[in-house]
Amino acid sequence: MTGGVQADLRRLPWWATGLLALLAVMVLTLRAVGLLVAVVVTTAERLDVAAATTAGISPLGASTWLVSTAASDWTRPGGDL
Repeated sequence: MTGGVQADLRRLPWWATGLLALLAVMVLTLRAVGLLVAVVVTTAERLDVAAATTAGISPLGASTWLVSTAASDWTRPGGDL
């Protein structure tokens, strides 16, 4: 068993440690960008559903759950008749 992550990193050449650090920064950046994209897409879909509902248009399949959630009563889009 080794002494830990810091001891393992000290045994690597400086360039390998630098590459690992660069890789870690790239992964964190990609995760942050992915989260930002998810927030933008969710916001756009909610706005689309709100506009469609206001106009009396039934939204397409992927958006129907958002309509139910927005209506706060878990009914089908258009209500239970």
